Amino acid sequence: MSSEWPIVKLGALASFQEGYVNPSQRESAYFDGNVKWLRATDLNDGIVTTTSRTLSDEGFLSAGKSAMLFEPGTLAISKSGTIGRLGILGDYMCGNRAVINIKPNESVVPRYLFFVLRHLRSKIETLAEGSVQKNLYVSTLSNLDVPAPPMEVQRLFADTLGVLDDRITLLRETNATLEAIAQALFKSWFVDFDPVRAKQDGCAPEGMDEATAALFPDKFEESEIGSVPKGWGVGKLEDLLILQRGFDLPASERVPGSYPIIAASGPSGTHHLPMAKAPGVVTGRSGVLGRVFLELEDYWPLNTTLWVKEFRAASPCYAYEILRLLDFASFNAGSAVPTLNRNHIHSLPYLIPPRECIDAYEAMAMTLHRRVRENQNQAHTLATLRDTLLPRLISGQLRLPEAEAEAIAA
Repeated sequence: MSSEWPIVKLGALASFQEGYVNPSQRESAYFDGNVKWLRATDLNDGIVTTTSRTLSDEGFLSAGKSAMLFEPGTLAISKSGTIGRLGILGDYMCGNRAVINIKPNESVVPRYLFFVLRHLRSKIETLAEGSVQKNLYVSTLSNLDVPAPPMEVQRLFADTLGVLDDRITLLRETNATLEAIAQALFKSWFVDFDPVRAKQDGCAPEGMDEATAALFPDKFEESEIGSVPKGWGVGKLEDLLILQRGFDLPASERVPGSYPIIAASGPSGTHHLPMAKAPGVVTGRSGVLGRVFLELEDYWPLNTTLWVKEFRAASPCYAYEILRLLDFASFNAGSAVPTLNRNHIHSLPYLIPPRECIDAYEAMAMTLHRRVRENQNQAHTLATLRDTLLPRLISGQLRLPEAEAEAIAA
């Protein structure tokens, strides 16, 4: 690593604490408590405030003497699976065996160290050992070479890049809120039927103008799928939309371009040609089931996906939400590799609301999703700038006043 700053071992800048809390999955009493259980998949290369699973006090204490909490403000890194994923802890958490806590000492600014370790991730990945499953060990990690400029330089370094990181985090949080609003609106209108219930009670639907409220009936009627708004139809999923298998595109034939390639797990590079027009909806067909993607630009759905070839009674945002509610795992037609057969879900019974109601939802939801896409593009631009500045700052090729000017102008 080329740098004008002194180089020291990571072990001289921090102490380490490995996670050990791995309670038995068979003990249901061990989970869903107040103790945040940090796993490698929770590390987001930013500030970690929540974990995908929590433990009860009993589950935490099942680790015995190894049961320790990682403190807020310290760093965590994945030691197995996806090696080198990072996080700054925003709360007290216990870690499982796939996580190492890195506690900076007084000779280094924590956020500076975080940025440096993120920059060195490819190097950290090479430190992992093992034939069957790679693991990163504290003894090896502690010998990693790290540039150590003066503390005042570290602080300026962390503050400058922190401005960009904080703006990216805010954009992502805003997007999560916007997507939650679109989903909550769909659930209110087409699952819980809140406007119909309000009108049935003689009240005006909350947060809805008169023209939109007039689209909803004021009573329910029984149908083959239960009580539904009066006058709304019942059909099959294929009456709402038609799913089609994606297209083959071997890696050797891909030409980077302007159009996203969508795999079962999500975006997977770009291509110079699209195969489907936007807006579109894609979900996994093979390998990864249950993830659903709304595409707002022309795209190439891979053969591991199903894409909405035809929107019948549904619109794109409406189709996106109904597919997100599906229990895809229950329709797995594969064995070792999860596979979804589109014919199995095409025949599912579904509510068919009037087109006017769907269009009213689409107009609001699409506005929200377009804002999400704008924020994603801005976050990508900021991340590119941050990742460009980082190695130049570490090497000393770029001075902090120049970096601050670029960060402010972004």
